[in-house]
Amino acid sequence: MKMRLLALACLLPTPALAADTCFGALCQSCVAPLFTPNQTLINEGRDTADTHIEADRYQLGKDGQYSANGNVVMQRADQEVKSESATYQTEPPKAAFPAPLSYQDQRMLATAQSGTWSADDGTLLNQVLFQMRDGRGNGRAETASLAGPKSALTRATFTSCDPAHPAWSLAAQKIEIDSDKQVGRAENVRLQLGKVPIFYWPRMSFPTDAQRKTGFLYPQLGSANDSGFDLIVPYYLNLAPNYDATLKPRYIQERGLMLAAETRYLGEASLTEFEFSWLDHDRKADDRRTSFDFRHQQRFGANWFLNADIRDVSDDRYFEDFGDSLSSVATSLLPSSAYLTGRAPSWTFSVGGDRQEVTDPRLPLNVEPYRRLPRATFDYLTPNLSGPQFQLESELVRFSKDGVDGGNRLDLTPAVIWPLERSYGFLRPKLGYRYTAYELDRDIDSSPTRGMPIASLDSGLIFEREANWFGADGTQTLEPRVYALYVPYENQDNLPLFDTQAFTFGWGSLFRDNAFTGADRQIDAKQVTAALTTRYLDDAGLERFRFSLGQIRYLDPPRIALPGTPLRDEPGSAYVADLELNWTKDWTLAATHQYDPAVSATELSSVYVQRHFWDRGVVNVGYRYRRDLFEQVDVSTAIPIKDNWLLIARVNQSLRDDELLEGLAGFEYSTCCIAVRILGRRYVRNIEGDLNNGIYVELEFKGLGSLGRRAEDFLRRAILGYR
Repeated sequence: MKMRLLALACLLPTPALAADTCFGALCQSCVAPLFTPNQTLINEGRDTADTHIEADRYQLGKDGQYSANGNVVMQRADQEVKSESATYQTEPPKAAFPAPLSYQDQRMLATAQSGTWSADDGTLLNQVLFQMRDGRGNGRAETASLAGPKSALTRATFTSCDPAHPAWSLAAQKIEIDSDKQVGRAENVRLQLGKVPIFYWPRMSFPTDAQRKTGFLYPQLGSANDSGFDLIVPYYLNLAPNYDATLKPRYIQERGLMLAAETRYLGEASLTEFEFSWLDHDRKADDRRTSFDFRHQQRFGANWFLNADIRDVSDDRYFEDFGDSLSSVATSLLPSSAYLTGRAPSWTFSVGGDRQEVTDPRLPLNVEPYRRLPRATFDYLTPNLSGPQFQLESELVRFSKDGVDGGNRLDLTPAVIWPLERSYGFLRPKLGYRYTAYELDRDIDSSPTRGMPIASLDSGLIFEREANWFGADGTQTLEPRVYALYVPYENQDNLPLFDTQAFTFGWGSLFRDNAFTGADRQIDAKQVTAALTTRYLDDAGLERFRFSLGQIRYLDPPRIALPGTPLRDEPGSAYVADLELNWTKDWTLAATHQYDPAVSATELSSVYVQRHFWDRGVVNVGYRYRRDLFEQVDVSTAIPIKDNWLLIARVNQSLRDDELLEGLAGFEYSTCCIAVRILGRRYVRNIEGDLNNGIYVELEFKGLGSLGRRAEDFLRRAILGYR
């Protein structure tokens, strides 16, 4: 005997959320299932599988009618129905379950007060409760009519909350699901917060699997004192399996209606993304405001790649007015680039171009960096065969800028390296020659050149001993390192300055053969760096402690500097010290300090401490100082209070100016099915230091979506360690 038992389809599509605790997990992980499922069922083809029926008693009735009573169990592949009684017949195949029943398959668990099945009319279940086994939610329906790939539900609800106390739910008068087309349609749909309806849709459609679906996304709400009420209503367009778009109309109370969109295209070996925004008339700025960002990645075979990122904004105040973070306000230069790159184990090659747009109103337009178009680079290093290696670094580039003379530059640096590496240390001698030639758009001295040898020797030893720190056995190392550099002096005043700037001095500067980026300046050097590092590694290989100290000693004072920068005539550089400490998995400390003996003052200092506590709690304390430039303190925390409440705060203060850079405070209430985040924020919105007040409100229905401004994404950036 063969009978067909159909599964109740998932009422509404929801994205899977993975988590291993009740915080952030959907409630399936925190609430007992409707009943204990049978884990021994075999997942095989239902059409070809036999149906097995077990019961305490069987009875043969009239006209081929059968009845089963007492602990009735019907199984077919991964499906199982349990009830106290059932009647069935073979011609035509029909079955009835007059008593309450339970149903399960690989996707869901369900109970019903009664049900029927027939080959012609399908299955009808009455007063249904269901629970998705993948944790995506649960719900109920007055009736569930299942006929082949199509099903219809009446007076149905769906939620990811505890079914006994749903904080939110979706309720529909009728839901129709077509499994072949993988689409569902619903009528008279309400989104309820508790028992209070907050949204209503007369009709809506949705995918029944993980496929994307065209339609409105949840709106994003915000408010700020410089712009007023801010509303974004995204509309998603599922144009093709590998191509989609999102329209993002945005209404800003004080500025007007902004049109924005994002498109994505995924090819077999490429990814393209394009975003733009258009505000035809900003009422506050009395001007048109626009931006776009085009990103493309392409792979040509195994070794060749194309990467392009072309960005532009209408004016230098765009990020101040439409960005929502200090990093946006501090964007001084907006880079764009496009390069074709090839690489192999011994060489890399690139050709393309780049430019940077000034986006800081404090900077005059004439300080905009030169465009580098075209630009080609080629680097080569012979494989290490336990002997000398040949290295070549090369660049050919054209520089141009409106209203200013440009030119071409060729930079070649061949070198021979003989690295000697051992477990107890290393010796890396290097001898090279740097040649730089120009063709300039000027009448006098239009073809200057520069050539000089560069010799360096990097050496280090590693001493180890067994130690017991932090209550654990491990290994302590002592690692002295000496780096010697020789570059003869050559006057370079006749060379232009196209793309050269001084590196920020730090630990890496102690072992670098040039203090400048680009090729327009090469330092002269007769100097030796002495450095010492000690570290502690536990038996698992985790570095629990590291401290490094080093300084450059000048045998001859350097004579090359950028215009306006004084030459250093002291016998040594600033001392550089770095410290990192991870004494437990919950405590982290990192610090950097630079002390200049020439002025008997600290040049730079930064300290960062992080402490995790109470599962979700974190506190961060940071201090940053650079002499004559800034002194700041940054404190942020997320403090759990009770089981579901999280107190959130951050203060970023300029001690030098005694001004607030950014401050926020708020709370988060989070359960396994709903989260509410409310934040008040005050932050610097422009280069004049004007402060902006903003409010973030987000209501997240876990397993469904969120309403309001995405405060969670912002918190992950603002509070390191926020979970």
